[in-house]
Amino acid sequence: MENATVSPGVFPAIFSSLEDWQTLKGFFSMTPCVFFLYVSLVMLFTLWSKKIFCETPRYILFSHLLVSDSLQLWCTFVYYILYTSPLDQATLSIMSYICFFNYLASRITNNFLTPIYLTLMSLERYVAICFPLRHAQIANKRRTMVAVMAVWSLGLVIWTTDLTVAMVFQAGSSKRSCSDYILSQMIVSYQVSTGSIALVFTLACVVIIYVYIAIVVTARSTTASDKSSASKAHKTVLLHMVQLCLCLSSLLMGAVRRTLVMSGLDRVRYDEVSYVLFLMLNILPRCLSPIIYGLRDKTFCAYFKVHFLFCIKSKVQPSKLDI
Repeated sequence: MENATVSPGVFPAIFSSLEDWQTLKGFFSMTPCVFFLYVSLVMLFTLWSKKIFCETPRYILFSHLLVSDSLQLWCTFVYYILYTSPLDQATLSIMSYICFFNYLASRITNNFLTPIYLTLMSLERYVAICFPLRHAQIANKRRTMVAVMAVWSLGLVIWTTDLTVAMVFQAGSSKRSCSDYILSQMIVSYQVSTGSIALVFTLACVVIIYVYIAIVVTARSTTASDKSSASKAHKTVLLHMVQLCLCLSSLLMGAVRRTLVMSGLDRVRYDEVSYVLFLMLNILPRCLSPIIYGLRDKTFCAYFKVHFLFCIKSKVQPSKLDI
């Protein structure tokens, strides 16, 4: 961010200089990123190191949701580093290319993927509760992997489209700051994908709400022994709706930034407001979204704690996996 003369009240008076305030902002921004990236990596290691998780559809979907969210969080981390790094003529060209490729990486795991994975995870719970006798046939590993490949293929198609647009933009100028590059790409992406994003989120909301209602109705008509599983399932689907709302909140960042740009705020106040929005709409949703689902699963959580605390010699007692 640019150094500037700051009027009183823009940042807390406890800090003697703008540099101190910027350092604290960097700490509050990057510490959650690093911590939750570590948590996500441990979760992925746990999911991929145990056969029970590699063959269960809902854990397969959860692992790919984690990959998508972790890559988005990493790209956000890189964006912040690039945005706050001092620029000169020697580094501007290099950093513009880093920003270029980081943008492409973030678009592979774009905002379409998370709501689609949440929808698939909700449908898997719907089949498990409403069609328990056919669950193993409908939601098996092979079909789950086909669905996962289809989702990533969609991300690749969007990435290819963005690559074409980005190369045209990059050809125009190879010496732009990361914030200018993101702003230009944000305008193009907004014009191209607003309708598609709205369609995906609308369909995801409709499906998840339908699944929630169907599971609640099924739970009321089941025996007492089955009501426990149904109750867990509809709570899980409700959490998927919360995750979807968190994901949707991250999409608001672009719209709010466009509003701030058009409002005519000076650069210092624009940076301060953008920082708060960055924490609330970009960092927080991507940190909490995977944790909400992962740590409430007793079977997964038991293995996760072992790896998270480096207790390599500890043994987890086998437990029954609720299907």
